Amino acid sequence: MTESFRYAAAEVDTTAKDLPALKAEFIVEEVPDGVVLIDVGCGGGKMLRTIRNCRPGIVFHGCDVKIPADVDNDFIFTPVDPTTGRLPYDDASADVLLVIDVLEHVENPHQMLDELHRILRPDGRLIAFIPIEGERVSWYAFFRWFLGPDLYARTKDHIRAFSHCEVDAMLGQKFEVERREYAYHFLGNLMDAALFAAVSIEPLRRAFWQYSPYHGGGDDRQPSRSLVARGMRTALCLANMAAWAESRLLRDVRAGSAGQLISARRR
Repeated sequence: MTESFRYAAAEVDTTAKDLPALKAEFIVEEVPDGVVLIDVGCGGGKMLRTIRNCRPGIVFHGCDVKIPADVDNDFIFTPVDPTTGRLPYDDASADVLLVIDVLEHVENPHQMLDELHRILRPDGRLIAFIPIEGERVSWYAFFRWFLGPDLYARTKDHIRAFSHCEVDAMLGQKFEVERREYAYHFLGNLMDAALFAAVSIEPLRRAFWQYSPYHGGGDDRQPSRSLVARGMRTALCLANMAAWAESRLLRDVRAGSAGQLISARRR
């Protein structure tokens, strides 16, 4: 069993009451019609397909260090050379850039932001979601103390853990934030931190990547495992619904949040 499900290319239902929908709704609202859009770290194109359903007339591009299994004709995929960190686009070639759950995977986020600034047209828009997993007081800090400082690098390839102040400082050098919402507060913070601490246990890791409804897993054609699958799906959906409601209520509250949704202009 591999973890390729994390790159699943299904669309996001923006009307759902869960955290993926919360992010997708924000992103779709910030993307205008008739633009050239590049999704940096596009995976299998999930967000591109989601936007395509809501915004006609957009030219879609996507890039990633891993080539997705299936690339349809609705967006143009270009691989990224991980050894250089250079994005495969000309200067000032995009109106809108998506950077969703990407910077935490990057060894040099400042270089990545320089590249984003380079390929974005003057007055272009950057739309991002950045996890905040580096605050001193958080569930992430607790589980790292208990299970090791490299816990989330091992379980979800997050090699960087940002604080709110670090994100503000990084973006402020190149971009002017025009809209910001906060997510993953107490419940969302606990759910995500505890879940990816739990998947450090091998059987739980396999079950999560296989059955998670948010990562393309699950196969009810396996009767012996269907109860496990349904139980895990139900638990994850209920936890997501509670975290979604909390994030909607506290979207303007920075304290205790573990994620930022950002819409910014190129300086």
